Amino acid sequence: MKKLLLLFASIIALASCQSKNETTTTETASAEIKVDSVTYSLKTPPKITKDGDTVITSFSVKYPKLVGGNEAVISKINAQIEQMVKDQTFSIDDTVQTTKTGSIESLAKGFVKEFEDLAAENDDMPLMGWDYEGSGDTLLISPKVISIYYQVYSFTGGAHGNSNITYLNFNAQTGDLLKLTDIVSDTTALKKIAELKFEKSQKAFAKDNDFEYDRASYFWGNPFFLPANIAITKTGLLFMYNPYEAAAYAYGPISFDLTWQELGTIAKKEIR
Repeated sequence: MKKLLLLFASIIALASCQSKNETTTTETASAEIKVDSVTYSLKTPPKITKDGDTVITSFSVKYPKLVGGNEAVISKINAQIEQMVKDQTFSIDDTVQTTKTGSIESLAKGFVKEFEDLAAENDDMPLMGWDYEGSGDTLLISPKVISIYYQVYSFTGGAHGNSNITYLNFNAQTGDLLKLTDIVSDTTALKKIAELKFEKSQKAFAKDNDFEYDRASYFWGNPFFLPANIAITKTGLLFMYNPYEAAAYAYGPISFDLTWQELGTIAKKEIR
């Protein structure tokens, strides 16, 4: 009888231990995901030109870093966000977007050095300091999707600076980057719905700014196409055309949204 009682007590203890371990694992996997951020800045000492102008070149970035949740998944997402930030550190010599290696600090120093080399080679020409600023945050954190934005402004000479926005959507369970086909079941149908909303939004924009909407001013003579950047938000999908992507620079970034109701059944349940 004693042996039976001891065996029963052992089974209870083991089950209790397993239950605690399962609870701990579950709690760890489902820990709340929060947003921290990574910041880095570099600024050259002021340089006074022969004409008395003050020239400063600066580089700064701030981007989201997730904490909590499943450690492996969150680490995977953070690594992709950091690589995107590196890839966006383009400079005047970039003719093709390439994957950047090294640390963000080394890329920042390379940006400053490129300006200093240019200034040394053109000592007799007036120069303005270069600026690079990147900043981003989360758009959505849900049990299914994590989406972020990252906005860059850079000035490397010329008539004006350049700006660019990047959206990234992640599967919150796996950390994988979502493709458009992971978001909607019918991309052809999405294109039709988006084109109608695009024209509606741009006609309203033209009216608000006292000019006449002209379809020929968009897409460089090509048929309508979806933008490179589409973000998943709480209410639906957000579409963003960066400057020059769909129209002249003067039009600026062009954005519009489609709600879940407007998207209807083509929006996949896996991302809602």
